[in-house]
Amino acid sequence: MALSNANPQRLSGPNTSSNFVRADDLEQKVVSKLEVDTLQSEKQSVNRWPTLFEILNRRTQSPVDLWSFYVYMRDEQRNIDYLDFWIDTVQHMGLCKAYVKGLKQSLAVNERIRNADQTFNSAPGQSTPLRQQTPQSNRQSNTSSRDSKSSSLLLDLLMRNNLLEESDSRRMSAFLRGESSVRSSDPLVNAKIDELKRKSQTPSDDNSKDTSRESNSAKRVSTINPQMIETMIQQDLLPREKPFKDSHFATREKLNQSAQNIVRTYFLDSSPKKIVIPPEMVERVIQAVQRDGRDDPEVFDESREFVFKAMEHEAYPNFLRYHALSNVTSKSAAYRMLGSFFSGLGAFWTGYTLIFLDYQPKQVRWVVVVPFFFAFYLLLSSYYRVDPLLYFAGYSESHASKNGLVRIKEPFVKNLLKRRSIFVLLLILLMTAVLSIIFALVPGRRL
Repeated sequence: MALSNANPQRLSGPNTSSNFVRADDLEQKVVSKLEVDTLQSEKQSVNRWPTLFEILNRRTQSPVDLWSFYVYMRDEQRNIDYLDFWIDTVQHMGLCKAYVKGLKQSLAVNERIRNADQTFNSAPGQSTPLRQQTPQSNRQSNTSSRDSKSSSLLLDLLMRNNLLEESDSRRMSAFLRGESSVRSSDPLVNAKIDELKRKSQTPSDDNSKDTSRESNSAKRVSTINPQMIETMIQQDLLPREKPFKDSHFATREKLNQSAQNIVRTYFLDSSPKKIVIPPEMVERVIQAVQRDGRDDPEVFDESREFVFKAMEHEAYPNFLRYHALSNVTSKSAAYRMLGSFFSGLGAFWTGYTLIFLDYQPKQVRWVVVVPFFFAFYLLLSSYYRVDPLLYFAGYSESHASKNGLVRIKEPFVKNLLKRRSIFVLLLILLMTAVLSIIFALVPGRRL
């Protein structure tokens, strides 16, 4: 792949504006559009680092969840544009899936209604159809049966060829581009396809070439596009019913608008959140969306993969370093370092005072254990960025929460922090014990 040799641009930058201010906002936008498969059920505990793909697809838990990564990109990496672009393109794919799924469901509903009509009309003593009002185009008395049969045959052909399969992104993109095709030797099906193609054509399509052709097996190969499916659905609607675009959340107009918004936001020179990617990649996207009118998900695949590799190259390792290897933030570490200085100063002042005043009884000198413990606790928790007591309470410091703390839920991160916390705690106790023993047992001398 051409992207394998690309050098992702450095992610750090001045732009820190983001599309989300709360975790709920991000979750509502991402949940409906993720490219997840059967593994989306509960993520199994594995003894390895979570991958960036798992983080972006919400298969990880705090403190390495998607919201924590989003806040890290916004506040620490100082470049949220790449992640916003990735989220918007995945949302666009979710919109495409919803559109194709809506087409398939509408066809299935219309087919059930046709079957119910036929069953009702064929019943003895019944002369009135179940649906009182029907469009003239496909409900006239002399053509009703033939039209219904051709629609059913075409629907079966579409389903057998998986043309309306939203789970296959490549097949879905080909369908949205109008490049999907079916083979049929049935004259009823071919006539229905010709009728739909003729009715779905716009004035700009008048001069387009006919894409139907004969194959060696005497089966005609015909292309199927979304406009033809919408026309097929519209033919079965009652006059009082809303047209397809008014009765469905995801429409072709919304797909095109979504693709145009992504280009205006991230690819143009005047874009408010222009991303740094190779110029030839930018030109290909602008050409496909603004000039060719494409809105299928594949139009953003190349740039989305480049952005993913860029985040994986720099932001992802730093995110793990600060959120999986530690449970102390940079700001907290600075305060802890300052606190360790004053605690250490107090410990040494107390120890030397008791020694040079030759304070009796000598057991009182063990009071230096307390300031030495706090001094080394703050010093080592700042140096290693691990707070043992905070870990044993089950929390990690994070900017992703209003109160500054999040629960440690990711199993691998929890086990890793457990080992590091035990090591830091033992080191704190060892250094505290050494200096406390020295200051408690050294002979006193009053000055």
